[in-house]
Amino acid sequence: MSAAVRVTDVSDPAAQETLLLALAGELDYSNAERFHHDLQEAIGENRGDLVIDLTDLTFCDSTGIQSFLNTRQSVQDRGGSIVLANLHPRLERLFHLTGLAQAFGIQPTVADALKALRPSQPS
Repeated sequence: MSAAVRVTDVSDPAAQETLLLALAGELDYSNAERFHHDLQEAIGENRGDLVIDLTDLTFCDSTGIQSFLNTRQSVQDRGGSIVLANLHPRLERLFHLTGLAQAFGIQPTVADALKALRPSQPS
């Protein structure tokens, strides 16, 4: 059994209506349900955009990918967009191979993710 993935709100006031969360640990079938609960709790009733920093996410299986897809749907249902940032190369490759990279607007850094969500605003 893997260690639980941790969801931390690291929002920056300069990000305005964008919620910034950082994940750490491993995301797999053994903790995906708890992760989904923690993520939904962190998002709350937020109607803005969501950036998830995956710098410290060390593993993600197909159940974790499904959790990201469910989160994407939830954010879009509220009128927002989701961007994933700082993916480890293996995870980024998986997103590209499955065609999900465009769905999530994968970005190399959090700063790039914020720019992608607000391209007309200076950073």
